[in-house]
Amino acid sequence: MKVALIADVHANLPALEAVMKHAWGKGCEAFWNAGDSVGYGAFPEEVVTLLRRHAVNVVGNYDRKVLDVKKKGGFRKQAGMPEKQMAFNWAYENLSEESRRWLRSLPEQLRMEVEGKKVLLLHASPLSPKEHLSKETPLSRFEALAEAADADLVVCGHSHRPFTLRAKGTVFVNPGSVGRPDDEDARASYATVFLRKGVFRLCHYRVEYDVERAADEARRRGLPEPFAQMLLRGTDLGSVLAEDEPPCGSERTTRASAGELLDSARKLAEVCGAEEGHARQVERLALELFDLLRPVHGLGEPERLWLQCASILHDIGWIEGGSGHHKTSQRLIQDSPLLEGFSSRERRIIGAIARYHRGSLPRESHFHYQAICEKDRFTIRELASLLRLADGMDSSHGAIVREIGLRLEGSRLLLECRVSSPAFCERESAEKKKDLFELTFGRELKIEWIQA
Repeated sequence: MKVALIADVHANLPALEAVMKHAWGKGCEAFWNAGDSVGYGAFPEEVVTLLRRHAVNVVGNYDRKVLDVKKKGGFRKQAGMPEKQMAFNWAYENLSEESRRWLRSLPEQLRMEVEGKKVLLLHASPLSPKEHLSKETPLSRFEALAEAADADLVVCGHSHRPFTLRAKGTVFVNPGSVGRPDDEDARASYATVFLRKGVFRLCHYRVEYDVERAADEARRRGLPEPFAQMLLRGTDLGSVLAEDEPPCGSERTTRASAGELLDSARKLAEVCGAEEGHARQVERLALELFDLLRPVHGLGEPERLWLQCASILHDIGWIEGGSGHHKTSQRLIQDSPLLEGFSSRERRIIGAIARYHRGSLPRESHFHYQAICEKDRFTIRELASLLRLADGMDSSHGAIVREIGLRLEGSRLLLECRVSSPAFCERESAEKKKDLFELTFGRELKIEWIQA
C-alpha cells in the first residue's frame, strides 16, 4: 500500500491540488493528513471539501483556533500579531457550518494498523498538540516521544519542516507543509510511505504549483498582502513582517521621498480616472483640518502624508462603479503595482483611511481592520474621520467651501465654513459624516456655514 502523507495545507487549494495530482501519479492509494488544514489561505471551504473526500484527517492547532474564534457571540481577540487574529476570524467566516462541524469532529490523534505496522497520525507530537519537532530536536526527546507513541511510524506536522528520523525503533516523519512552506522554498512539500508485509519505505517530494494563483486569490478576497508574500517567498509571517515593515506605530521607513510618494499616488488616481477637482478640494480640506487640529490629535508628518495620499486616492474605486467604490479604493491601494514606494503597512493604513471616507465606521469585524495593530487602528480612525468630514464638505463636487476655521467652545469644537453659495448638499452631508469625528475625538462638532 502506498500512502501520501500531507500536513499544514492552510487553505491553499492550488498547492493541495498539485500535491494530490503528483501523489496519484506516484501510485498513492490514500492520503493521511496531519492537520492544520485551514488558516491563512484563501480557500478554506474548498480545501475542507477536498480533504473530506480523499483523506484520513486529524485536527491541528490552527484548526482549533479557527473553530474557537466565536466566544459569547463575538470575535475572540487572539494574542500576538493581529494578522494571525485576522487569519483565524476570516477562515471561520468563510467556512460553512457543515465544514466547521466536520473539523470539530476530527480527533487529535489517530491510531491505525497497516500491513502489520502500528501507525500514529497526529499534528505535533505524541505528548503535546503544540510541540515543534524538527531535525534540530535532540535525539533524547525523540526517544522519550517514541516510548509515549507506542508506534512503528509517527506521522506529524506543525513545524512545516520535512524530516525523517528513527528513535528507539520508531520512525518519525514530517512531510513538511503543503500550503505554507517556511524554509524559503515556495514549492509544496509532502511525503509518501510504501507499506508491505511489515516493511515501509519513505520518500519526500517538493512540488511546483501555481503559487501566483494562491497569492492573487488571497489579495482578491481581501487578505493582507503579507499572506500573499508568505506563499511567494516560502517563509513565515513573522519573517515577512520583519523584512517588509517597521514595528507598529513607528516612523515611516520607506526610501522614497514624500514627493515621490505623492507623485505615485497622483499617477494611480489619474490612471483610475478619479475626478481631479474633487480630489484636490478634499485633499485641501483634509489637510487644513489636520493642521487646525494638531493640538488635539498630536500626529506628525508621516500621518499627514498618509491622510494626503488617502485624500488623493479615496475615489479611485469608481473605476469599477459607484456601488462599494470605497471598498474598491481600498483594494486598489493595497494591491496596485502602480502605487510605488509604499510599504505593506502603509498601503494597509492608507487603504483603510480611504475605505472609511463613506459607509460604515471602522469595526473589528472588518477583516482588513483586524490585520492592523491597535495603535495604527486608532491613527486610522483619527485620519479617516478628517477625510470623511472633508469629503462631506465637497459632496456636490463644486469646491464651494473656500475657507475653514476652528475654535474651541467649552467642550465642543466649532467648525466655520465660508462658502461661495448656499451649500445645501454640503450642509447635509457634513452633518452625517461628522459621526466618526465625534466618536473618535469625544467632542461635539458644530458646523457653521457662512456665505461670503
